[in-house]
Amino acid sequence: MAKFKLTRKQKGDKFVYTVTDERNNVISTRTSKRDYVACTANGDFYFGRLDLIGKGDHGKGISFCRSVMENPGRESEKYIEYIKERFSDLNTIVYLSK
Repeated sequence: MAKFKLTRKQKGDKFVYTVTDERNNVISTRTSKRDYVACTANGDFYFGRLDLIGKGDHGKGISFCRSVMENPGRESEKYIEYIKERFSDLNTIVYLSK
């Protein structure tokens, strides 16, 4: 499993958040005035508090992916592979490095 790192640098009155992998390749960046403590590795979701992980739209996405994987029905193999990748992306949480 790949290792990721979330860093924060202040730029004026905003913060620049960067997710990098173990080879220091930039996976995603985000500029915001908000103070985040974690995010998904692909940068789709950022969390201001740890108790928000798995809640709201993030939790709905995880539930949807899990239900499709458990009961694929008539879904194509390509779609199932996409859902598996999406599920992995949603479950890979990167915490802010200090």
